[in-house]
Amino acid sequence: MKNLNLSFPITSVFLSYHLLILSPVLAQENSNLTLAGEASVSDSHEFSSLTSNSEVEEISIQEIETLSRNPPPELDDETLTNVNQLSDVNPGDWAYESLRNLVEKYRCISGFPGGNFKGERAMTRYEFAASLNTCLLSIRRSIERLNSQFLEKEDLLVIEKMKAEFATELPNLTAKLDNIEERLTFLGEHRFSRNTVLRGRVDFNLISAFGDQKAVSPGSDSREDLDDNPTLSGGVVLKIDTSFTGKDRLRTQLVAGNINGFGYGVTGTDMTLLIGAVNTSNNVKLGTLFYEFPIGKRGIIAVAPVADFPTRIFPAFNPVNSISNFGAESPIYSFAFGTGGVIYYNFTDKLAGGISYLTTSGNDAYQGLFKGQYTVLSQLSYSPSERLGLAFTYGHYYAPDPLSSINVTGSKGSIFAQFPFGASTPTSSDAFGLQFTYKLNPQVIFGGWMSYFNAHAEGSPSVSDVEGSQGSQADIWSWALTAFVGDLGKAGSQLSFVFGMPPKVFSNDIVTRKDPDTALHFELSYRYPMTDNIFITPGFLVITNPEHNAANPPIWIGLIRTSFMF
Repeated sequence: MKNLNLSFPITSVFLSYHLLILSPVLAQENSNLTLAGEASVSDSHEFSSLTSNSEVEEISIQEIETLSRNPPPELDDETLTNVNQLSDVNPGDWAYESLRNLVEKYRCISGFPGGNFKGERAMTRYEFAASLNTCLLSIRRSIERLNSQFLEKEDLLVIEKMKAEFATELPNLTAKLDNIEERLTFLGEHRFSRNTVLRGRVDFNLISAFGDQKAVSPGSDSREDLDDNPTLSGGVVLKIDTSFTGKDRLRTQLVAGNINGFGYGVTGTDMTLLIGAVNTSNNVKLGTLFYEFPIGKRGIIAVAPVADFPTRIFPAFNPVNSISNFGAESPIYSFAFGTGGVIYYNFTDKLAGGISYLTTSGNDAYQGLFKGQYTVLSQLSYSPSERLGLAFTYGHYYAPDPLSSINVTGSKGSIFAQFPFGASTPTSSDAFGLQFTYKLNPQVIFGGWMSYFNAHAEGSPSVSDVEGSQGSQADIWSWALTAFVGDLGKAGSQLSFVFGMPPKVFSNDIVTRKDPDTALHFELSYRYPMTDNIFITPGFLVITNPEHNAANPPIWIGLIRTSFMF
């Protein structure tokens, strides 16, 4: 009696899979491959019509049961071809034995008319389904014919041998599957929400300032020693993102910390101000609250009652991971902050634009959305290639007094640049910015910006003890060059360099508030990944001629930041 190899049904299925799936299975038009017992279905237009037709019949459970009870149809031997008759199949081909088994032994497939198999040709999913069905029918027919011959002593010995061989693996696999099921059940019962994700960041900061004296504005004779000791502080940021449709996002951000930003209060100038200085006296506060949703397939709109900012959506074209407030982004973005809305739309793959309206008095019953301090910012972004990106930005800023604070350049640059007509004079400005980034290669990226502010005194500067009149104007400029080097020393590391001039008053109708000299900003930092969730960032920055005053000695800031992400 003929011995039966028990693995032949499984082998045939695996061989079919390797031959028909792991080879390219691509939809092609006008295919004329004829499968044993099946018609060719390969035209891409036919495929489209089939998949798009909502009236395609589904096979019922009863029909499936009927198919399983009835014996498979006999295959037409005339459609089968001996593998040796295929002119383009050689015994030395890597798939020769698989083809021989499928064609001759298991009677699954046949060749093209004319004695060709065309093994390099891709096939459609319909063709594969037809071939697999033929193989399964052939296998089932073989099993049906065996009847009781299957239960022979030799075959039972093979079964016992296989059971013994996999005796260890099978219980281990069962245990692992049970463990996975238990974990999935636990996660399903204890997860916070089906549509909400919590992310967080914890920063430990070791910071110190170095220098002989605190900076003073031009014309001031007041001098204080820069007597600073190293500080250790920390901050926490929690982001709770919720999606209702899978395409929208509701973000609630909570912050707490005691990080000193080492700005004006410590060094006498905001040119040394650090980014990410969360200082809430260790109280938990609402940092940001916004809801954003798509506009069609290319746009996004966000509505924020609390503390939104344009560069959360607008590309800032700054590749570096800066430690300073100045190096984080162009000053053109920094005076836009608060309550309002942001819209950004990709007109094409290369051209996009957006506009934002944000105010710091959105919850004030007297000023509201339109009578307090506000900023309108618009941007046009252009990316002619994957290497180059450009953006032109325009912003209009207005701040009345004394109901809202005034800061023309968003706490960047000199005191004269932030308050060109004094801290109590109603002020507006029109700002223009040009930003760019250039990718030399995936690891080396350059960036930079140029910004210009034309400030106007909307009230009499005399209220600020400044000699001037309503309508006075001031011109404020700033620029920077940045560089990013990735994967230096370890994959995921980031080396960032910033060199530039913080906002400076080049001309002012109030001549006593013009910056006479030029300060320069040098910054270098290195973000090193200890693990996927822990990063250490040593860095330093130095400001020459702080406050654009050559009488001030340089001021250095050193920082070591450890960040924990979850």
